[in-house]
Amino acid sequence: MLLVVAAIASCVWVIQHELSLVLLVGIIAGAVVIAKRFILPARRRRAIVEKADQIIQEHADQLARRRAQLVREDAYGKPVLDKWRAEIDHFTAQHIRPSLAAHEQLILDGGRMEFFPLVAARIDELVPKRAAFEAFTASMRPSEFEIFCAEQLQEAGWSARVTQASRDQGVDVIAQKGDVRVVLQCKLYSNPVGNKAVQEIVAGRTHEQANYGAVVTNNTYTTSAEELASTNGILLQHYSDLPQLDTFLERVPLTQSAKVGQ
Repeated sequence: MLLVVAAIASCVWVIQHELSLVLLVGIIAGAVVIAKRFILPARRRRAIVEKADQIIQEHADQLARRRAQLVREDAYGKPVLDKWRAEIDHFTAQHIRPSLAAHEQLILDGGRMEFFPLVAARIDELVPKRAAFEAFTASMRPSEFEIFCAEQLQEAGWSARVTQASRDQGVDVIAQKGDVRVVLQCKLYSNPVGNKAVQEIVAGRTHEQANYGAVVTNNTYTTSAEELASTNGILLQHYSDLPQLDTFLERVPLTQSAKVGQ
């Protein structure tokens, strides 16, 4: 009798421990599945976002500028984002993706639709922090844009004034700091700025005996305008560049015009 009881007890113990072992194995397997499907991908995505954010911060000024150039409103006031999406795709492929590890690149490639709004939202956060973007409005008239450009230069320490429209000789704003004089043509355009603006500011620079000439716009420039500006030492600016005009002028060769006052 005792032998039978002992045998039954042994069976119960084995069954209980086997069930516990099976349950334990199941819990471990489930945890592994959850980790692979949810926890690890989430960590990897977070690592990608952190790396992307660092790169975005490094190029914040350029990205904010490109956004202002490329985002337009349609006739109903809705932003047209096609060109901006293409720019983000280009930036992601050329700047963010090369900084990632191989397995991170695979995640990025498989989730571009997921990462685009993250990148776009981060850039949208940075744009309002730049004063020029806060002050500019798309409803400005060309004359108001000229005043706006002069004010941006004044805030940056330049003595800047808007010329008289009837006698501007292709120059909308004259700015001076110390012995350096810069003449600017301000173009509030819905399309890229072409050669004519460059030609006019080249003539205006000579007429005003200025050291530098620049074209400023809310848009972009045609390839031919960029080429003509390069051969004539003309600076092509977005309005958001004006607070750092001194820095940009360092990259442009000084003209043969005599310095102001000499």
